[in-house]
Amino acid sequence: MGWRVHLANQAIQRLHFLGGKSPVLAVWTRADMAHFYDVQSGALLQETHYPPVPTLPFSSDAWQEYVGALVGYDPRTYVPMVRARATDVYITDDGKFRLYYQNDRELIVDNEGMITPLEVDAQVERFTALDLDRHLGTIAALDQRGRLHLYQQDIALGAYELGLHADEEARFALAMARGGNVIYLSDGRQLLAVSADGEVSKRLETHYRVGGIACSPSGAALLVSDAEAGVLRVYEGERLALTYQKHAIDLIAAATQLQLLADLPPLGTTISSLAMYAQGVCAFAMSGVVCCADVSEMDEIPRPKCMF
Repeated sequence: MGWRVHLANQAIQRLHFLGGKSPVLAVWTRADMAHFYDVQSGALLQETHYPPVPTLPFSSDAWQEYVGALVGYDPRTYVPMVRARATDVYITDDGKFRLYYQNDRELIVDNEGMITPLEVDAQVERFTALDLDRHLGTIAALDQRGRLHLYQQDIALGAYELGLHADEEARFALAMARGGNVIYLSDGRQLLAVSADGEVSKRLETHYRVGGIACSPSGAALLVSDAEAGVLRVYEGERLALTYQKHAIDLIAAATQLQLLADLPPLGTTISSLAMYAQGVCAFAMSGVVCCADVSEMDEIPRPKCMF
C-alpha cells in the first residue's frame, strides 16, 4: 500500500490520521491548509483552506463558530489539532471539548463554550510538548524540565518527575494512546512508557538521538524517528521492544509515486513529521514529500530465541 506524494518545497507542518469507515491522512502544508488523502490508495480527496482566526475571546460567537468549522474530509470528524496564530487548538473526536495552549505556559479548556483556565505549577516556565486524548479529554504536557503534568479535562491530577533530562540538543516529545492508558515520552536519549497515573512502566536508553514519536491509537505500537540517520523504528507498545526499522528514504524510494513528475527529498533531509494508525499503517514527511506505508515494508528485527 506504500505511496508517496511531493506536496511542497518546504517541510510539511503536521500529519494526522482521521479514523472512520475509510481512514484519511490529513497533511498540513500551512497553518490554515490541509490536504486529505485516502489512506489505502493515496487518492487526494479534498483540500481545505480553513477560515481566518478571529481576534475575539474564546467565548465569543465568532470564535465558537471558527472552532466548530475545524472538521476533516468527513464533516462529522474534527481534526485533532490546529495552529491558530498564537494559539494551538486541540480538539476531541466530537468537537465539544477543546484545549487551547498559548503564551508558552497557558492552558485553557473550552467545554462547549465554557472557558476554564487550568491551574499551572509556578515552576513551569513553558511547556515543550503536549497532547490531548481525543476520547476522554485527558491532557498530558511536558515542561521545560521534563516533568509530566496530567489533567483530566479541567482537573489537575499531578506533576511527575520521571528522570527526563534537558540539554542544549534535547527535543522533548510526547504521544498519548486513545483513552490515555499509556503515554510515551522522550528527551532525545530515552524512551519512556508511562501509565495514566504517572508511573514509568518501561524506560529505554537509545543509542541514537530521537527526533519525533507517534503511537498507534491503542498504544500497541510506537513509531520513532532518528534525528541523525533518518531511520524509522517501530517498538512494541509498553515493552518498548524494537520490532521493525528502515531508512525513511528507502521507504520513499520503494513507494508508489502518485505524480507523473516528483522529486525525492534531498540527501540529509530529516524526518519532519510522523503519524501512526491501526494495523501498522504509518506516515512520515521529509521536506515536502509525504509517504504512507505499512510497517511490514520495513525490516523485521529478529527476536532472540530462548535456549531452554
